[in-house]
Amino acid sequence: MSTTLITGADGHVGKALARWLLENSDDELLLFVRGAKGGKLGKLARNPRCHIVRGDLQDAEPFSHIVSDQVIGILHCAAVTNFGVDRQTARTVNVEGTEKLIRFAEHCPRLRRFGLASSLYVAGLRDGVLTEGPCDDGAGFANHYEWSKWNAEALLHHSRDLPWQIYRVATILGEDESGIVIQQNVIHNTLRLLYYGLLSVIPGNPDTRVYVVNTRFAVDAIGRLFLNGAEQQTYHVSDSGSDAMTLGEFADVVYDSFQRDPRFAKQGILKPLFCDHDSFETLVDGIGQFGGAVSQALDSVAPFAPQLYSDKDVQTIRSTEALGGMRTPGSKKLLSAICDYLVETRWGLRQ
Repeated sequence: MSTTLITGADGHVGKALARWLLENSDDELLLFVRGAKGGKLGKLARNPRCHIVRGDLQDAEPFSHIVSDQVIGILHCAAVTNFGVDRQTARTVNVEGTEKLIRFAEHCPRLRRFGLASSLYVAGLRDGVLTEGPCDDGAGFANHYEWSKWNAEALLHHSRDLPWQIYRVATILGEDESGIVIQQNVIHNTLRLLYYGLLSVIPGNPDTRVYVVNTRFAVDAIGRLFLNGAEQQTYHVSDSGSDAMTLGEFADVVYDSFQRDPRFAKQGILKPLFCDHDSFETLVDGIGQFGGAVSQALDSVAPFAPQLYSDKDVQTIRSTEALGGMRTPGSKKLLSAICDYLVETRWGLRQ
């Protein structure tokens, strides 16, 4: 029997990858979930090829109860992905948790592949070309999440005997080209503020490129690379720098979509202006004194805001070649469909 271990199997990407592997491989799946969260697995929990394993990356030996002899693959999706995470939590879960999994992997005699779900933003605040290879930390990071994922990648780069792969994923906006959104993040929070006219300025440089994908593309790409990609390689699961839209184009697409809604059009809400980072921080601090929903939403945006001034030219040559020329769907069309869906459902409040 061949078995693939998926950490964070109850997360959005982890669940989707488990479903993909059930359809595209014959492996038994060990679904590693934290504590009682196995209830989030839905139909996966009832699939005879899936076996739930409970554990916590913060434990001293979280994988000690797993029999390593049958494990041929490991997909590491477990992480704290909140941009506002504190440094200690990011270190404990994202860095030390990865280190513990690497130690377990080193004792799996049949291991053929080890995949790490990472982020484009391990590059931190550096500008310019981002190749599909190691990057340094010289430019610093916008938040502790980025710092921790960079450190997790560095651990694999030093594991010369493991058949590792790294998948740097762009921001996932929706499920597919239909625009359906299941899991909302900082971008969706920002879109809500803009729709209700609660944000008169937005952080960022309008020429900064924005990288987005949908879940279907990300999971299909990671799954194919996991099964067939070369080992000890980094892959960008993203649109390329030449295909990405700028932040200014992002705002244009958003407001074109909003204007199609009669309720929004009737209010005559103007498109907000771009502002420098200091001005945005002043806005966040000022509104924070009053609390409330707007303050909470801005607090979720603030840890990521510095990235919107850092323009990256993301290279996808290796991943595109490994995927047989498969490329991301058009980002503008995806964003427009997502905005339409969010407006129609009022950010998920209407089914």
